[in-house]
Order: sequence, then C-alpha cells, then structure tokens
Amino acid sequence: MNQQIPIITKVEFFDTCYKPIKAKVSARNFSSLTYRKSGKVLILSKGNELISEADTLTFVPAGCDYFTEVLEGGEMIILHYQIAEGAKDFFDTPTRICPINKSRFLDIFSQAISHSTVKNECACMADAYRLFSEIFKESSLQKMHPSPRLAAIKMYVDKNFMSPELRVSALAELHKSSEVYFRREFKRCYGESPLEYIKRKRIEMACNLLRTDLYSITDVSFCVGFNNSSYFSVEFKRYMYCSPKEYRNMSSIINIGVKPTDIANKK
Repeated sequence: MNQQIPIITKVEFFDTCYKPIKAKVSARNFSSLTYRKSGKVLILSKGNELISEADTLTFVPAGCDYFTEVLEGGEMIILHYQIAEGAKDFFDTPTRICPINKSRFLDIFSQAISHSTVKNECACMADAYRLFSEIFKESSLQKMHPSPRLAAIKMYVDKNFMSPELRVSALAELHKSSEVYFRREFKRCYGESPLEYIKRKRIEMACNLLRTDLYSITDVSFCVGFNNSSYFSVEFKRYMYCSPKEYRNMSSIINIGVKPTDIANKK
C-alpha cells in the first residue's frame, strides 16, 4: 500500500443497483473505490482474484484490465477518481478492504452522494480525501490491533491451512483463551471468523490448482484440506457461486481469450 494519499484531480460519486452478469472490463483512465452495501462480486485480474461482499471496500486502479462476475445482485456506492500525473495510487492491483469501522465509510459515501446530487464539487472532493484518510486509519488499526500471540497464530494458519487436522479449537488453545473469545478476537482484527478465514484460504488455493488443469477435483479437495470432496464442492460453490468444474471451465475459457459474451451465448 502506498504510504501517501495521492493528489486527486477529479472525482465522481454515484450509487447503483446491479444484477448477475459476467463481463470483461478494459483498462480505464480512472481508479475506483466501491462500498458494497449488499451482493457479491468476483474479480479476476492477472491471475489474481478477490471476492467483494457486503460491507467491504473494493479498489481497482486505473489502467487495469479485469474480468468480473456478479455472483449476487445488490447495491453499491462508487467513487471514480483521477490522480495527478506521476502520483502513485493506493494499490497496484484490485484490492479488497474489510474495514473495522464500516459505518464510518458508509456515512462518508452517503454524504458524498448527497453532495453529488446537488453538484457540490468541492464537497465531493473533500469527501474523497476523507475516505482516503479513513483508509489510512484502518490500515494503521489493522496493523496495530492484533496481539503478538494472535498475529503469530494467523501466520501459523497461513502456513498450515491445507492441513485437514487444523481445528479452531486447537488454535484457541494456542491463544490460551476460550474458543468463543478467540473467534471474537480473530474476527475483530481480521474481519472474518477463523473458520471462514481457513475456508477462504483453502478455496483460493483450490482455485489456483483448478486453473492449472493438472489435478482432478477430488485431488484438489483433499490437497487443500477438505476430507470430503462433496463438502468441498458445496463450500466452493458457496464462495465462488459456481461448481469447481464450472470454475475450471471458465478459467480455461478466459485463458484462451474467449469473450464472456461467448460464454453467455453457449448457456
């Protein structure tokens, strides 16, 4: 993350509702910051992927080609902005931010929509800077908030999430606290429960393996830590809104350059 707020030259706020769709978005001359009020969206860019869900912020830099699929329709508030020539933006790739203070971001975005409605450009510019300031505060909070013991446990999970023996109860013992307290602390610091974090890491790794087309779906499920391939398929669809087989087929189509409209026409 860039450690300086970029100089903004132009901003535009608007809110919108969206429905399930697949599309390839070509590089744009502006960056976007989105507050998703509801719904779920998959974004694929340069081999990386992220899931944007309700109460998360999604950043997409200017000049970035990406594929997007709306998994669940919903509502979002969007900031499109341009920065001064030579200035460095927050991130180089699409990034999801899980804010601790969600209501603060929603308040600022909502105020910005009101200012945009009456075409108050100065107020909109100020709102954009307020949002960027809050992102820096969130970054500091999230870096400082976890205790050394909790941070060490997260590192342990990052290294061992594919182990089928990994259990939240065992992690709570490492934390030397009750399981209820450990789950609450983990979610407060990292934006999701330890179990959801482990599942997400496993599903993300599964996506990487499926894209190689070298392993069977059953092999992938066991490799990433699931003891049951049927349960793996259920959880995969819950996160990705498609089956492992459908994901593999979609990834193959993207890799060979077939347009998303061609996918839709075949259905």
